[in-house]
Amino acid sequence: MLDTSNPNPVKTPVIADWRDRLSCGDIVLFRFPPAGTASSACPVPQPCLVLDIEFLRGRRCAVLAPARPTRQGAEPDRRITVDRRTDWRAAGLAGATRFSIGARQIVPLAHGGFVPVPPVGTPVLGRLPEAAMDRLQAERARLHALRDIRRDQEWEHSQDHRRRRRAPLRDRDFTVERRNIRRPLPLPPRSPG
Repeated sequence: MLDTSNPNPVKTPVIADWRDRLSCGDIVLFRFPPAGTASSACPVPQPCLVLDIEFLRGRRCAVLAPARPTRQGAEPDRRITVDRRTDWRAAGLAGATRFSIGARQIVPLAHGGFVPVPPVGTPVLGRLPEAAMDRLQAERARLHALRDIRRDQEWEHSQDHRRRRRAPLRDRDFTVERRNIRRPLPLPPRSPG
């Protein structure tokens, strides 16, 4: 029952935009450019797996892995496969599909390449089945570990560079005395004689 005694009733929020609900494991329809094509070409929309959601320069972005047919070869540790009929149907896919982790791209959620699915009105096709979520989490952990290692190596490299700039001054076995050339040296005192 609605409480009419309160002059300022709390309004229920409008259903959130699909961008606010998008999360790791969702499958979206996106115009992902195929490898080896010009960026000006208009690619065909294809299912893409959301590997992660990140904030870059104040914008919310999705890390997308494109779908490839399962018959194409790929490194076994760099893909997530949905091959059981019940799984790919539940995920909103047309057939057995593998998502190529190596071909991933970071895309702002405001990008015009997201294509809405007609009955729903959002680009979200479905969600990765639980059987494949463990594989996705393992790949995400691997990607985050590699990124952390790269960041640590860059920091160590910058620290080594600073040490190398200062090292030659410390390792000398002599001292360099700097003098003002414009000012003449004082003459030694004269001996009487």
